[in-house]
Amino acid sequence: MTVGKNIRVSQVLHGIVGGGSEQVVLNYCSRMHDIHFDLLYQYEPNPQILERFNEVGINCIQIPDKVHHPLKHLWTMFKIFRKGHYDVVHSHLDWYMNSYVCFVAMLAGIKKRLAHHHQAYTVSHELSFRALPRNLLCAIMRIPCKLFATRWLACGEAAAINGWGLKAFKKGKVTILPNAIDPERFKYSESARREIRTKYGIAETDFVIGHVGRFFPEKNHKFIVELYSEYSRMHDNCRLLLVGNGPLQAEIQALVNQKRLEDKVVFAGLQKDVVGFYSAMDVLLLPSTREAFPMTLVEAQYNGLCCVVSDAVPKEVAITDNVNALPIDDVEPWCEKIGSFSVRKNRPVPQVKNSRFDIRTCYKTLELLYQIP
Repeated sequence: MTVGKNIRVSQVLHGIVGGGSEQVVLNYCSRMHDIHFDLLYQYEPNPQILERFNEVGINCIQIPDKVHHPLKHLWTMFKIFRKGHYDVVHSHLDWYMNSYVCFVAMLAGIKKRLAHHHQAYTVSHELSFRALPRNLLCAIMRIPCKLFATRWLACGEAAAINGWGLKAFKKGKVTILPNAIDPERFKYSESARREIRTKYGIAETDFVIGHVGRFFPEKNHKFIVELYSEYSRMHDNCRLLLVGNGPLQAEIQALVNQKRLEDKVVFAGLQKDVVGFYSAMDVLLLPSTREAFPMTLVEAQYNGLCCVVSDAVPKEVAITDNVNALPIDDVEPWCEKIGSFSVRKNRPVPQVKNSRFDIRTCYKTLELLYQIP
């Protein structure tokens, strides 16, 4: 395969709605100026996020979705793969659905097929009858992925083991491609702090508890509201700032109203750029029930923000001493930990332990995978 602008890569995503997988594609592909990228997606896109792909020169192509039009979905994908003359297909679908994308790509004659696992579903390695059906299902679903993909990728160790199996991970068959970012973009900004707080009516003296993430069950927004409800009883000058959208947003808003917290909780919605919001916060919460690799946590650490996370968050993502992990069975320890922080306008520069999530070097790993025969 010729190295340079002759390389054509088709990225495949579920949608363009502001999820972590989309941000990974943006961060990596925007660095590779000598490769042509098309992106196939299914569901109605968010205009703001779609604009970001267009700005970095990624050609986005919407195809029929697999739920309502399964045959049309597969046939359209096949035709695009055939006519696009791609050297590489890179699939980012979750729960082992990368397998059918790689299969279609194989039928279309594409020799290099990358399957990228971004999730870490709960899989027990204990020998118990309760865990057996789930573990068996995961093992079965891995088989077609391994058959049709020529390269096995994962965003972190947890996702690698879950997606490809412990044996494959230990043998080095899985390429770990971290959800890397540009540290310079996420530096703390006092002007951004003032701008965001002014926009949402948050006082300079208010202590802001924040969260960035889609309103999905695994992000555990209900826990955040319960925690904030308890914490705000003891602390008057505090606000809750929620950035993101999703199917559970209406339910969480109803819970906020039920607890009469609507004057203290800000629903900022999905944002094209979340950089300034980290600067506006005083602590970030991430009480997820499961996480493979939370990019939000990496971004917040480079901002110097204090973070309180669930013990389901992989320890490998803690690259500073600003990460505090707690179980999510009780809000009291969370309230106690949050109470140890204060409003800080002048945020110290974070002491980052390693640069493993720095996109300025990480992107070269993927670029090489695209280029080598």
